[in-house]
Amino acid sequence: MIIALIHWRIRPDEESQAAFLHHWKTNNTIGDRTGLMAEFLSDSLPMSEFPIAITWHLDSESLGNFKSYATVGLWDDADAFRTQVANYFNDEKPMLPFEKYRRRRVIFRPVSWRMGEATFPIKDSPDVK
Repeated sequence: MIIALIHWRIRPDEESQAAFLHHWKTNNTIGDRTGLMAEFLSDSLPMSEFPIAITWHLDSESLGNFKSYATVGLWDDADAFRTQVANYFNDEKPMLPFEKYRRRRVIFRPVSWRMGEATFPIKDSPDVK
């Protein structure tokens, strides 16, 4: 298994955020999901909601000039990720209009884990293709 983390740094205005969310839901599709365990686009919560827990300041209250989102993808293996997602990465192309800064990516390989009793959602969120 691998975990792919993409940190999106989006312009802080509402129009850019809406354009980004629409883009992620409709353009960043995954044609073959057989190697995908789950993928989550997440909004960073403000430090004020978790003052002791947050030490990585990504919320707009801390940064001010961009809004952070993170895509966290859990993949069965690196080949599935490369085939379905990574082959489309091209940092030579211009940034998209809603991006304040170029997105950043990192890939993790779990070395240990624990499983809880809670379950993942079983269906895509609304409007995701």
